Amino acid sequence: MNVDFTKNVKQGDFFRLSKAALSGENPYRNLFYGGAIRGGKTFVSLAILAFAAKYFPHSRWHVFRRDFPALLATTIPSMAKLLSGSDQWIWTRDRSNYAVENIESGGKIFFKGENIDRDPGLTDLLGLETNGILFEQIEELSPQLWQMGLSRLGSWYIDPMPFPITLATFNPTQGWIKEMIYEPYRNGSLKAPFYYMNALPSDNSFVTTEQWEAWSRLDERHRLQYINGDWTDYSDKSSLWAFAFDRAQHVVEDEMSPQYEYPLYLSFDFNKNPICCSVIQHIDTEIKVIETIKLPNSDIYALCRHILAGYAGHFYIVTGDASGAHSSALVQDNINYYTVIKKQLDLSQGQLNVPTVNPRLSENQVLVNSLLSRYRVRINAAKAHGLIYDLANVKMDSEGSLLKSNRSDPSQQADALDTFRYYCNVFHGDFLKW
Repeated sequence: MNVDFTKNVKQGDFFRLSKAALSGENPYRNLFYGGAIRGGKTFVSLAILAFAAKYFPHSRWHVFRRDFPALLATTIPSMAKLLSGSDQWIWTRDRSNYAVENIESGGKIFFKGENIDRDPGLTDLLGLETNGILFEQIEELSPQLWQMGLSRLGSWYIDPMPFPITLATFNPTQGWIKEMIYEPYRNGSLKAPFYYMNALPSDNSFVTTEQWEAWSRLDERHRLQYINGDWTDYSDKSSLWAFAFDRAQHVVEDEMSPQYEYPLYLSFDFNKNPICCSVIQHIDTEIKVIETIKLPNSDIYALCRHILAGYAGHFYIVTGDASGAHSSALVQDNINYYTVIKKQLDLSQGQLNVPTVNPRLSENQVLVNSLLSRYRVRINAAKAHGLIYDLANVKMDSEGSLLKSNRSDPSQQADALDTFRYYCNVFHGDFLKW
């Protein structure tokens, strides 16, 4: 493993501090690095674990993220890149026991998802034996996991024993980690065994000009949060999920008709009451929401008939709620929604572009608001009033998730908003190039 911290002084300082903590040369046992995206926090944290696994024979270290897909998308590729070119490491790619091992020392690093939605009691982690833990994006993890991790530190006995440590990375948030770490750091009361180093993309010389250009397309609020490391709580100022929506800027009163020479994007949401679809075209550099169809107490067959009646002869591209790919009793013969749509609209398989999972609300909110803020988005006042209502009224919690627990409250249904954000995620997900 070859690492070069000369281009990021903070990374080098954090690595040396953590290395000293493993040997008991300082009082720090819980070391946090972060505060914005692309500050180099994942790289240096994984480098610390790789060092620990190599120099403490037969040691065991764990990396946690919210779920395994997140690990596969981000953390595991970062570790593979860190260890590339070295013949001292071997991977075990069993999802239930995913790990990388140093051949010489026998030290292992395991990668695990918290999966608290599937396992609220975190029973999968009972009996965890470890020398130290990295909590990746700890703001996405639960306080329960943090407490369980602390209770298991140092439970794997080896000789010599490293001093048990936790590492954690995070971005600004209004959740529990702000109260536990950032606020004490800000007011000067954060004391050992805790340590926090603030890291920004401006500290990382590996960030490219193209990346800075992409970030310039962020809406102002999220640019301040993710790039400048601003921890401001905006919920007192605006709790709207689509806070960048501006009726005067985005709503078009003139007639908006689809153009046959461009594809017609259909984005579905499958609540029974109402079942919903937004009809959208992307022409040059403009997103045009032509209609949002909401049919109360109806079904997918009626919705498809409505589409065919209004938009016959167009070339359709379909996306929407990922759960619609699962079999459902709400569809005849217990088949899935997209099978019905494909047949009813006479589509080829290539006209379906449906993700395997829905986008995380907090991340999707950044994309949608950035598009509303920095892109040309036009919404038909006459036929898309359901989407207009949702953009103007649907609220969020402190983590950016939609408030939608009460279906009897129109502002908590968010069906039309769901169709729009599904569309944005699939067809404009590279707008920010995170």
